[in-house]
Amino acid sequence: MPGQPGPAEYGYAPQPGQPDYGQAAQPAYGQPGQWDYGRAGQPGYPPGYQPMPPGYPMAPPPPQSTNGLAIAALILGLLGACLLAVPFGIIALTQIKQRNQNGKGLAIGGLIASGVWALIVVILFVVGAVNGSDTSASQDNTTRTAALPDSPTSISVDEVKTGDCLQTVEENNHIRKVTVLPCDSPHDAEVITQVHLTGSWPGSLDASFKKANDACLDEIDKQLSKSSMYDQLETFILYPANETQWNKLNGRATCMVHDANGKKLTAKVPR
Repeated sequence: MPGQPGPAEYGYAPQPGQPDYGQAAQPAYGQPGQWDYGRAGQPGYPPGYQPMPPGYPMAPPPPQSTNGLAIAALILGLLGACLLAVPFGIIALTQIKQRNQNGKGLAIGGLIASGVWALIVVILFVVGAVNGSDTSASQDNTTRTAALPDSPTSISVDEVKTGDCLQTVEENNHIRKVTVLPCDSPHDAEVITQVHLTGSWPGSLDASFKKANDACLDEIDKQLSKSSMYDQLETFILYPANETQWNKLNGRATCMVHDANGKKLTAKVPR
């Protein structure tokens, strides 16, 4: 009716207090006063621009030189100068890590070579010690080249040889002569071996006896341990009584055996 308001059309006359969607007063993207992505002065990025992806950490620069101590460690290690090669190698490894240098393999090689040399020295020392104990007295098994007379013959103790049979033996600190005879005749003792004691005069009669006794027991045990008479025998030793005799005979001791019960032997001791 004229003079009366007609019905409100959708999209036009908004109700009081209600926003008019789609009208000029309604905020619109891209209009002044609104957030406009991609426009100057507004947060965001210009059209066609994309943010740079996060970068990767940079790798350290490649090694520039070879560590001098590493080279020295390898050379000294190969030459057996372990006392220098080992510290050089350890210092080189530290410097290589700090300075980013080449030469780690050289330093390790020097340490390995030093270890090999040290092992060789230990082995040689052990072998030398074992051989030294085994050769503390070298054997002198020189036998008599000429047959003895059938009758007992007196000779100097310096002339006694391995294989001789002595008519009598008695404890005496100053024996100069002994009587030898054929071993199929009754006799007190038989010379099993002679040994040369190493080193110089030990300083006393008792020390000389101990050294000779230890060496003779060892050698006699080696030679007669399988003998059927082994348990019936005792040792008897001729040894240097003073420094003069020691030097004259080159530390020689004569190792004999006799019957533990004092019986006469009538043949060579079976081996």
